[in-house]
Amino acid sequence: MMRIYHNMIAVAGEFAAPFRRTLACAVVAAMLQAAGWIITLPLFSLVLTPGALPVRDILSWLVVLIVLLLLEGMVRWREMAFVYDYWHRVTEAMRQRLAHRLRAMPLEQLARRKSGDLATILGNNVTFAATALSSLATLAIQLVVVPAVVLVLIFTLDWRLGALLLAGTGLIVPLIRRAQRDANQDFLRIDEVDAAASAAIVEYVQAQAMLRVSGRSGLNAPCLRGVFAHQHQVQHQSGNTARLIAKAQLIIQLTLVATVALGMGLCATQQLPLASLLCLTVLVAQMVEPLTLGLSMVRLFELADAALQRVNAVLNEADLVTELPLHQPQHFAITLNNVSFHYQQQEKPALQDVTLHIAEKSLTALVGPSGGGKTTLTRLMSRFADPQQGTITLGGAELKHIPPDQLLAQVSVVFQDVWLMDDTLANNIALGKPHATQEEIINAARKAHIHHVIESLPQGYETRAGEAGGALSGGERQRVAIARAILKDAPVVLLDEPTSSLDSESEYYVQQAIDALVADKTVVIVAHRLSTIRAADQIAFIEQGRCVECGDHASLMAIKEGRYRALIEAQHHALDR
Repeated sequence: MMRIYHNMIAVAGEFAAPFRRTLACAVVAAMLQAAGWIITLPLFSLVLTPGALPVRDILSWLVVLIVLLLLEGMVRWREMAFVYDYWHRVTEAMRQRLAHRLRAMPLEQLARRKSGDLATILGNNVTFAATALSSLATLAIQLVVVPAVVLVLIFTLDWRLGALLLAGTGLIVPLIRRAQRDANQDFLRIDEVDAAASAAIVEYVQAQAMLRVSGRSGLNAPCLRGVFAHQHQVQHQSGNTARLIAKAQLIIQLTLVATVALGMGLCATQQLPLASLLCLTVLVAQMVEPLTLGLSMVRLFELADAALQRVNAVLNEADLVTELPLHQPQHFAITLNNVSFHYQQQEKPALQDVTLHIAEKSLTALVGPSGGGKTTLTRLMSRFADPQQGTITLGGAELKHIPPDQLLAQVSVVFQDVWLMDDTLANNIALGKPHATQEEIINAARKAHIHHVIESLPQGYETRAGEAGGALSGGERQRVAIARAILKDAPVVLLDEPTSSLDSESEYYVQQAIDALVADKTVVIVAHRLSTIRAADQIAFIEQGRCVECGDHASLMAIKEGRYRALIEAQHHALDR
């Protein structure tokens, strides 16, 4: 219970103070509610007293009861204020905090999370966490405080009744704890497999063309079959919690019946007044609902806890720390000194002891076999992650000491797989410079050789790119991304094989766009095109995470058994065939 409370406080964020006040109101309201029931004892005593009814005394106790009910109503009204005044604000603030955390999270770390998982957290988990704050928390207090206060009141009637009730409720504590533990583990697993299923469905929809060609477009598709089977298995294994709750409910019902039976026995032997027996009956009746409802809602509370844990897991992710003192780049040369890096959950290092200097306003081509670490190098240069060993500097300033916004303002990145927002083409280009004029956007598009394509569309620059840029071809998406980089006009440009998967015509236009982009810039390109490689001021051959050769084209070709020379000769041989 305390874990859930601490998770709620963490998720509440700036609204933690009003949330605590709401919980305090819920406690007071529950105590006032239970206190109202004990008023039945003097009322029953007065009514059962032989002789004339003491009307004045009865009215006095009724006034006390009415006052308690009014106070409870006022406190309940104050308690509900959080639900109606803060619920939507908490939801909005939670999503903003998550978005900020995702923005600050190292991209290497973010890439390990599937889109379906993040969509579940930002959608269902946030909604459920906010509901837990607004409704389930106060309900939980009601279900705990009312039985506790009633138990104390029953002890005041007769200690034997209280002891029996306490013993019975004590028997269900181990069952509840086990049910909570099992339910929490169940829902965390269910949440994970549901997120995996969401991601698989997205993949299934996006891969329809390939699946249909291969005759695997039904529910038996590889991307669905395994995840659905695992989802069914996990859901089937979650039935143990229901059995534990059923046992606990049976025990508590038998205990309540036994308590009333004991009270009747004590009354029959003149050990308990009739008024106390009637009051006991009222109090036990008031315990039935919160206890049985609380037990039946154990799974719901643990589902809320699972949502809170998943939200907190993202909020608590470590971000890239900007170390003091802050430095500003004095120029735009890049230096890697003994850099080693490995991705989490991978034993083999992606980079090992790489040392490389990239002069300002020069073109450096990274070449080598696939999986050698070329893309990882470019990502570290834009600080998608920090190396575990060694340093990377821009203009003499280590990347860790440059504020992230200032660093990214100096760097433009064009990846092989371009992602466009489902927004207008103008807005997609303007991501490089949010306040750009229409004239600047068009000028960048002209330089990227995409203007004529955009103009031919029915809505021109107001045409939407579609989900993930699906309304455009691969080469057109690349040119939009390059137009964005041209508009940004950053002094450092990182290109990750932008023409590797394009047809000849698209490659020609993209190459023309790249030529316009890289003029007078510090450029690092993961390259496979011979003309680009030859024109580079410096070529670094990256293999198995190491920079095994470095120099210009002529010097590397002079190494008779060099790895670069073997690569170029293999490409020439392939072209000759």
